Amino acid sequence: MSLIDRLARLPSAPPSPVSPERLVKTAERIRQRFGDRQPVKPQALDALVERLTQAIRRWDWSRLTEGEIAQVVRAWASRLVRVASDVEQFLLRELGRSTRRSLLGAVCDGYFVGWVTRDARTAELARIIQDRAAWLPRSWQLVFRTIPESLDTNEGAVRLGRWLAMQADPYRAAIERGIVAPHGPGFMTEVHDNWLAAVPEPKDETTIRRMLAWIHPADAPKLEGDRATRVVARLLRPWANTMPPKPLRMLLLNELIRHRGDPRRENGHFWAQVGEDGKRTMLRWLAGQRMEAFLDVVSRSEEKLEAGDQWPARRRFWMGLYEEGRIDEAWPSYGTDAQAIADQLARTTGDITYSAYGQQLSRKNTSLLIMRVGPHIVVEGSHNFRVHLFRQGSTTAPRLYERQYDLDGFILPQGHQDARMHDAAGNWMNWVREKIR
Repeated sequence: MSLIDRLARLPSAPPSPVSPERLVKTAERIRQRFGDRQPVKPQALDALVERLTQAIRRWDWSRLTEGEIAQVVRAWASRLVRVASDVEQFLLRELGRSTRRSLLGAVCDGYFVGWVTRDARTAELARIIQDRAAWLPRSWQLVFRTIPESLDTNEGAVRLGRWLAMQADPYRAAIERGIVAPHGPGFMTEVHDNWLAAVPEPKDETTIRRMLAWIHPADAPKLEGDRATRVVARLLRPWANTMPPKPLRMLLLNELIRHRGDPRRENGHFWAQVGEDGKRTMLRWLAGQRMEAFLDVVSRSEEKLEAGDQWPARRRFWMGLYEEGRIDEAWPSYGTDAQAIADQLARTTGDITYSAYGQQLSRKNTSLLIMRVGPHIVVEGSHNFRVHLFRQGSTTAPRLYERQYDLDGFILPQGHQDARMHDAAGNWMNWVREKIR
């Protein structure tokens, strides 16, 4: 007879929760106010294990309480401590006969944390839980009735992971199934791995939003650690060598920057774990945002000047190169007037891209856009600045992401082969394409 059948026959079988999500939020508020059950310090836990070992071997239980035994059971089932083989055999035998709710509840606590697919001890604990179903705390009876997959130690994590992969909001779906901690360790770690294996390649908005809803759930803490980095790497992987449609690009860029930070300046450990391919993709997308911000700012700065009518053509050229996937990184440096415009746009639009720039020191009416294009550093500028090209790594090339720039430190002399004026016929565009080929 299955656990579901056992529970259904109980006269006091617990009803399904009316609003599990509400219960979870209430539990979270209680945890924030009063804290979780405090873990036993390792030294104290080791001492309890030793006392239990001696109690079993000498059959003297005078120095142990039931609560202390439950602490050892919970830690052992969670794989936080090891016990001698004779102690483990004793625990398995006695728990398989126990009617003590505190001890059986401790088994259930540790079972989820220490859960391993196709593992003999996990399977033995699952058997004990099913055999002792009538004596489990009622809260755990409800858990196993709503999540029977957790008792299938061969295919349970696979089945639940595949089911989650079909849900529009997998985190909420897990809560509604009665899973209090969808991002928890043990069983839910393996469920996560199987969910990630089951989701389709994230090339459409529906799949992308489902994956984001799992790692960035509404009204709940975001997923951390290597599970989160693997999901982000998977989201970015399809776009390593191609440019996604702009709506998808902006969805991913905005969501990942908001929750995980700018990969150039923030949360370096996280982005290192995502990997170079994913980080490079993010930098390429950020380049597009910064280029558009620069072109907006400089167009406004020069709209009343003679050179102002050149910027629509320049925008088409540079953004065309970007959409071709040619521009890998970009960083603006603004003169005094342009800084004021950028700061105003940041305030009025709420777009922090406008506030990310370096200051121009030596020529305060000139603004620059510094771009990495493959092995080249390309510099575009305002106020009749000539397009400059440098080999990446050149000692004279300006570096990206600096807070201040001195144009006089790298400007090339008139007639230099690596600088070109913006002629009205647009021949400078062909020159750039030839140089970066």
